[in-house]
Amino acid sequence: MNRPVQVLIADDSPTILRMFTGLLAAAPDIRVVGTANDGKEAVAMAQALRPDVVTLDVRMPRMDGINATERIMAESPSRILVISGAVDAELSFKALQAGALEVMPKPTPGREGLTSFGQQLIHTIRTMAEVPLGSRKPRLSHPTPPPVLRSGRVHGFGLVASTGGPPALAMLLSLLPPSLPYPLFIAQHVSVGFTSGLRQWLSAASALELQVARTGTKPEAGHVYLPPDGHQLQVLPTGELQVELIHGRQLAMGDALLTSLARAHGNRAAGAVLTGTGSDGAAGLLAIRRAGGLTFVQPPESCVAPHMPQAALRLGAAESTVTVEALASAMRALSGAIPPTLPVHRS
Repeated sequence: MNRPVQVLIADDSPTILRMFTGLLAAAPDIRVVGTANDGKEAVAMAQALRPDVVTLDVRMPRMDGINATERIMAESPSRILVISGAVDAELSFKALQAGALEVMPKPTPGREGLTSFGQQLIHTIRTMAEVPLGSRKPRLSHPTPPPVLRSGRVHGFGLVASTGGPPALAMLLSLLPPSLPYPLFIAQHVSVGFTSGLRQWLSAASALELQVARTGTKPEAGHVYLPPDGHQLQVLPTGELQVELIHGRQLAMGDALLTSLARAHGNRAAGAVLTGTGSDGAAGLLAIRRAGGLTFVQPPESCVAPHMPQAALRLGAAESTVTVEALASAMRALSGAIPPTLPVHRS
């Protein structure tokens, strides 16, 4: 983007509006073009101003953030960032389902918390501005032959996602049976304080057992494991789980997960890189492929943010390129439940 990123801020608190405007003033490549006091006003201003990014609170008078997101995406599509308290985490994920791109928590009290929040806010808006505007509904690729799945049991399947990931994961998990004979591991980039809300939201969409991982846990078939807030998840050669505190941004938690699966399970490992910004997961997926395991990526053209799948494809890490529906079909086939019937492209 050759001009400053234009941002509309919506919150019912005048203090928050002034705070966010002041924080963004520190970034010369970002310009606040308007502020709205409620969801209804945000919809009208988004229509009039056509900002690049809209920040929304979840709870606002006259129209909440979820309904405002739906209206904006229907009438004047924009990149929507939901900023809310951790207590509203589950509502925030509903906003993602409605079309928002990202969620992040409101700042914690104190100068240090405000400084950290300001840096995260600027980084998130810059990253979101790189995401192409378009339909938030996944688009199916042209039909291609289904994969020839190798025989042999899968011991663990890793899923990596970032921007646009929660709705894609919810769709995927909703299509999988509770009798899945292997565990799933998820590396979804999410702000600290939102893991519990993500787990609850995904649980509502899935028949599988979702839980936050702990070091020393022996993973069980039919269970889905998420790392705790601010941690990354790995599978040890013993088969046990290990969670480690992340220092800095969560840029490589997907690589850490998939690489650990390659080391632990070799050609019995499987992994997929879904929608997201950046390149996390590409190197880890390549490690699984080199170990003889199964590797998949979501087609970039069907992603909210195509960057992570594109990075994996550039490395030659993906054996198959599949839509979310086709990935679920392939994963069910690995369990012996039903054969894959949806289109899959073999690279």
